[in-house]
Amino acid sequence: MSLLVRSTALKRTSRTLLKCLSKKNFEKLIYRTYLADNGKFNTSNHIKKSNAFPYTRDLNLALLSGGVLILSYSYFSSKSVVSLDTVKGLRHYSSNTDGQDPSQQNGAKESGSQTANSSSGDSLVLLTEQEVNARLRDRQKSFLVNRGKGIVRYDVSQLPSNHPIEDNHVEQVITVPVSSDDSQPEDLYFFGIFDGHSGSFTSTKLSQDLVRYVAQRLGQFYEEEGGFLASSSKMDNAIVQAFEQLDNDIVYGSLRKLFREPTKENMVGCLPAISGSCALLTAYNSLNSTVKVAVSGDSRALIAGLDKNGEWVVRSLSTDQTGDNPEEVERIRSEHPGEPNAVRNGRVLGSLQPSRAFGDYRYKVKDVDGKTLADLPEHVRIYFRSKPRDFLTPPYVTARPEITTTKIDSDTKFMVLGSDGLFELLSNEEIAGLVVKWIERNSGLKPALQSPENKLPHITDLSPDKESLRPAFRYKSRKDSEGFLMEDKNVATHLIRNALSAGGSKEYVSTLVSIPSPMSRKYRDDLTVTVVFFGESDQTNDGTIQTNFEATTQPKSKL
Repeated sequence: MSLLVRSTALKRTSRTLLKCLSKKNFEKLIYRTYLADNGKFNTSNHIKKSNAFPYTRDLNLALLSGGVLILSYSYFSSKSVVSLDTVKGLRHYSSNTDGQDPSQQNGAKESGSQTANSSSGDSLVLLTEQEVNARLRDRQKSFLVNRGKGIVRYDVSQLPSNHPIEDNHVEQVITVPVSSDDSQPEDLYFFGIFDGHSGSFTSTKLSQDLVRYVAQRLGQFYEEEGGFLASSSKMDNAIVQAFEQLDNDIVYGSLRKLFREPTKENMVGCLPAISGSCALLTAYNSLNSTVKVAVSGDSRALIAGLDKNGEWVVRSLSTDQTGDNPEEVERIRSEHPGEPNAVRNGRVLGSLQPSRAFGDYRYKVKDVDGKTLADLPEHVRIYFRSKPRDFLTPPYVTARPEITTTKIDSDTKFMVLGSDGLFELLSNEEIAGLVVKWIERNSGLKPALQSPENKLPHITDLSPDKESLRPAFRYKSRKDSEGFLMEDKNVATHLIRNALSAGGSKEYVSTLVSIPSPMSRKYRDDLTVTVVFFGESDQTNDGTIQTNFEATTQPKSKL
């Protein structure tokens, strides 16, 4: 039995579940519900609506094969005019008429994307310090986890560059029985970042559906395992199958509907196929304290902690999948023999930078059931771009992820997930060092070793495949110091602020945040960051996930 229920009318949802469940299945069901009550999610045996918690968008429930209940909440949560070439460091990065600006060569995911033309005479309105802080903190949220399952806190923050922002994200918890005695279920914590391009449609679709697809696949394996949590290899298979099935539904499923009925509604349904998105999804399993990282594209996940000598180390749990990665280039060319332009100038077919992504139909689809785009009515066909040059034997791009599994021990302190906009600005070592400094300055999470007060600590990067990780390249030559800024209670916002600071400069932050869209895309990408802290909570493990209000910005009223 498989049922997905998404509803903000929670009482109605409860009644619907009761109608759909047999008595036998209902008795097997783990009916644990986190209620929005003064910012806490409390364990209860009822589902009801609450208006007390302003950050809840909706409650997602999914009943899987074997009686697994998914419980998850989604949260979304006087000026001066100056010339750009008077702001220190930015003139070097202004656009050239010949298109050879080094800060733009690795910019847009897909070449040919529209960006604003800028000359040295362009000007911008600098925001006040208060306005800069408001913009940096506008999309931040933080949660304290009191479930005794190995995760104690997670922070999320975003800063748009595109308008609307093309990034999206997800944070969800699945409660899963692991034995016949389901009174002590384990948790699967999902954290995902979806870096979209050519629009926000695909990344939005992934934030809504990817965990659900993974959960449904896990439910099938759960039933095969006799009601217990699936093995590690079967979890890998479930994730791979979910990625591929969702991408197939996004691309071929929507296009088939459009060919059958070329209506406005079906055209809208094709938008996630027309745009594209990378996907980074992590799953922390409290049963065995492991984290799985599945990546399709160039977002990145890091873990950091202490080695046996008590020194800080960081390691990437994913490899950037782009046209610059030699292994990805070899894979694509082996799949398309005799096509030297399958990868050209570091891009798939000379155009798309990520070598794996969801959507992006124009790198995957030649025809659908024998029909081509030329068979669509003209009023629909105009929404589709022409196929790339040298498009011969698709698909050239896949959503199939690479998966790593890593043991989280007592020396592992935190994990950072980021869209590639973060890694264009900061190295792995800098990111880890900035989180360590934030820990040192904020009570509640104290590291074993203290670093010098005004310097980032020494971090050793143990990433196994460093040559396949794109180095940070923006503003590196402009760093005047190795300083940093310490102004935020949300550590994800702290990373974004320092990524824009070029080594601790408030002026850089002010300017880069002030540049409006679409001009800002020349200087920085959308930024999305999630930081997860491992360990045991100092608070009572009462099964709650509590909003950390000092690091969370309340969404603005729509009225």
